[in-house]
Amino acid sequence: MKQPLQVAVVGAGMSGLFLGYHLKRAGLRFTIYEKRSAVGGTWDANTYPGLHVDVLTRNYEFPFARRHHWSKRYAPGDEVRRYLADFAETQGLLPHIRFDTEITSAGWENGSWTITLADGSTSTADIVVAATGFLRVPKVPTVPGADSFTGKQFHSSRWDHSIDLADTSIRYGVVGTGSSGVQIVSALGKTGAEVTHFIRTPQWMQVKPNPEYTLAEKLILRIPPLATRYDKRMAELRARTDGNETWRLVPGPDREEMKRRFLKMLEDEIPDPELRAKFTPTEPLGVKRIAKTPDYYRVVQRDNVHPVFGGIRRVGPSGIVDDAGTPHELDVIVWATGFDAHAYLRPMDVTGPDGLTLDDAWRDGVTAFRAIGVPHFPNFFLLCGPFAPVNSLTIPTTLAHEVGYLMRLFEAIADTGRGYAPTEAATKAFVDEVREALPGTTYAEGDNWYSQEVGVPIIWPFTRARHEEQYAELSLHDFDEYPMATGE
Repeated sequence: MKQPLQVAVVGAGMSGLFLGYHLKRAGLRFTIYEKRSAVGGTWDANTYPGLHVDVLTRNYEFPFARRHHWSKRYAPGDEVRRYLADFAETQGLLPHIRFDTEITSAGWENGSWTITLADGSTSTADIVVAATGFLRVPKVPTVPGADSFTGKQFHSSRWDHSIDLADTSIRYGVVGTGSSGVQIVSALGKTGAEVTHFIRTPQWMQVKPNPEYTLAEKLILRIPPLATRYDKRMAELRARTDGNETWRLVPGPDREEMKRRFLKMLEDEIPDPELRAKFTPTEPLGVKRIAKTPDYYRVVQRDNVHPVFGGIRRVGPSGIVDDAGTPHELDVIVWATGFDAHAYLRPMDVTGPDGLTLDDAWRDGVTAFRAIGVPHFPNFFLLCGPFAPVNSLTIPTTLAHEVGYLMRLFEAIADTGRGYAPTEAATKAFVDEVREALPGTTYAEGDNWYSQEVGVPIIWPFTRARHEEQYAELSLHDFDEYPMATGE
């Protein structure tokens, strides 16, 4: 007899909303706990100028919630935020979401999960799914003298909107060369304000135009057969500009061709050979995530934008002193220094049977079975967890594969009345496959945010087809069984 399952979802970002949609359609009871006051996750937290999605917007939509009035091929952040908010409302997910509610801990007790909230109250659930995202916990470097700065300073995900972007007298310092730093420098530089970009290590960037959708394109996207043809044409264009999906995975002529393309791109964008040499990365192409930009290289050559190459020696009351000892007077410092990519659901505490904590389980490196589960933690699952293809597939594509698999697993839990956690053997076999595939990939050629001090780098070194294939069939032989509390 099926048990009336109660599912607790941690986070109302893309992953939590995607799962919530399927839980609602399946008629399961569920609550989404969101510590912020709105849906959207990273798209609600990040509101900096210049923010836009860096994959084709059409590929960033949920496949069951198409939108036809995006303004650009790569949509601005506020449009993505509105899209997710509208989705939650139109799909009836808002009544299932508890806003301003943070889960501090979850413990498996007597066959179910006891969830403790920040206000000290508790609730129970048969299943817990961490949909907390992977770029959530800001990483700010420890720089001598940072506390002495008398201007404004903040992480890029905590943008201070009291700053008047129309005031061109403001002197900005932006630290960091990932996607956030590139987008912020581009946006601020175009205002005419003085912008100093501190570049410790130049990164590979891909120049991609971001045109506005024409009226004709918007009409085409409203007609399914024409929209399908349009998406196919965009996929063909992407393949021509981005190369095939295996150049990062297998050494050979395709990888060499991509490097030639990027070097030619730099030559076209930066005519000055001396400046171009400074912007040319020394690390292999594809070691780190490649930032996409329509205009960074052109903006950074403006008279009001000043690239500074090298590290930071210290911060003083009036600005930053670089490694060469040169002071840069600033009014605002933006730390576009990224996130702790291995935080996942932390600082939330998770305790399984027999007192085993998730921190204990990950003491020798963050790991998971197929990115969705951890041995010895029954009915505890993750979305876009360790080894998810966040480096190579869009989030909706990743979620479509993961959630389809989890929904079949939830059905098995309801049918059997048993809890399930991946076996150690199945998890080891999966991680061993990842480890064996890493040599020869670009990800193994240097340090990146996939690396960890111990354990296997948290990366998906396979193709999209392989990702879909691993979730095609559910085998309960990959899971240990646990007794559950009696259903209602």
